[in-house]
This record gives sequence, C-alpha cells and structure tokens, in this order.
Amino acid sequence: MKAFDRVLATFGILLLMCFSAGAHDSSMPHHEWFNKQEMNPAAQRRLGVPWKSCCDNGDVFKTRFRVGEDRSDQWQYLRDGQWKTIPPDIIKEEDTPDHAPVLFINRHTGMELCFFVPKGGL
Repeated sequence: MKAFDRVLATFGILLLMCFSAGAHDSSMPHHEWFNKQEMNPAAQRRLGVPWKSCCDNGDVFKTRFRVGEDRSDQWQYLRDGQWKTIPPDIIKEEDTPDHAPVLFINRHTGMELCFFVPKGGL
C-alpha cells in the first residue's frame, strides 16, 4: 500500500506544479499582465502583508465564478465543492487580457489576494 501512496503523492505534486506555473512562465500568454498586477491597499492592510504583487506570492486559481445568490454585487468562487465569497477589498474593476474573471490565491495560505471582474460575462 505504501507504493500506491507514493505514486498518488507524486501525481498530486506534479498536478499542482502544472496548475501553479502558468502565470510565472514567460512562455505563457499574457504572463507580463499577470506579473504586474498588485493588491489593493485595503487588502494588503487586512492581510498584514508587506508585499504588493498578486503574482509573486500567489497563483491564478482556475475555477467557476458567480454573482451572489441574492444578485448583489457579491462575487463567489467554487473551491473544494463549496461556494466561497470573494472579499470585497480584493475586487478590481480592471479588464483582463481574455476579458474573463481572474482570481489570485496565496500559494502558502490559500487566502484570496486579487480578483478581476469579468468584462466578457460569465
């Protein structure tokens, strides 16, 4: 059984490496845009972090997004089978290269860092 556990762990690590490398890889489309994005000052203060970059300490989290069930200005994203509310202080109204929503998550803590509202719809 230990051999199976090692194979499963190795696969999991490789899978995580594939998902987290995209924005940092200079051969990926729009990597320059991703690398220059910065946190809102309010989010930086709330999280108590000295850095500003969304990308240096975070990765783009690929998932589904929706507007809050009550149709308010609240945004939500799907994580581990549950809808999570996006903190309002990380929301940015700037467009993304693909006009799609982009969420950066801290790769160490799992905290949301930056969210770009989709201009192309959901």
